[in-house]
Amino acid sequence: MAEALSGWSSEAPFAARPGRVVLRARRGRGPPVVLKATPPGARWSDRSALRREARGLEALQGEAVVELLDVIDRRGQTALVLGFVPAGTIDRRPVPEPEAAAHRLRAVVDRLHRAGHVHGALRPEHVALDADGLPVLVGFGSTRRSTATTPDDTALADLLHHLRSGA
Repeated sequence: MAEALSGWSSEAPFAARPGRVVLRARRGRGPPVVLKATPPGARWSDRSALRREARGLEALQGEAVVELLDVIDRRGQTALVLGFVPAGTIDRRPVPEPEAAAHRLRAVVDRLHRAGHVHGALRPEHVALDADGLPVLVGFGSTRRSTATTPDDTALADLLHHLRSGA
């Protein structure tokens, strides 16, 4: 699927669900990226969901949020090109400095809420670790505009417990 998107070639799939796939990809010999894409000829609702995710990410770019590098929207297909966070997610790897990671996660979720958004899927598999072992929030597919932050607050408490206990 990635080959149809402006010369991107896929290297490894991360996840798939109806209407979209998430892969590690690269263009030529460039650095790896994450390509989150709909299949060619995808339904309008699937393409629209990726566009909504891109708008949310554009509003939240900054420290501890996955970088949105590009949005590709052509030939009946939509894709987000996201920065690749190489160290894995906290559901698969221990966090070297749990208190520093907890502080950074609280700050990014607070920034998200102040901007009028909720993440909607705060789970260990949506917290990647950068090369320094610090958390980077990913998985913005459920993000929406809202002032009701209670679900995120509860999920954040669970995430902080996971960071500190490793379980």
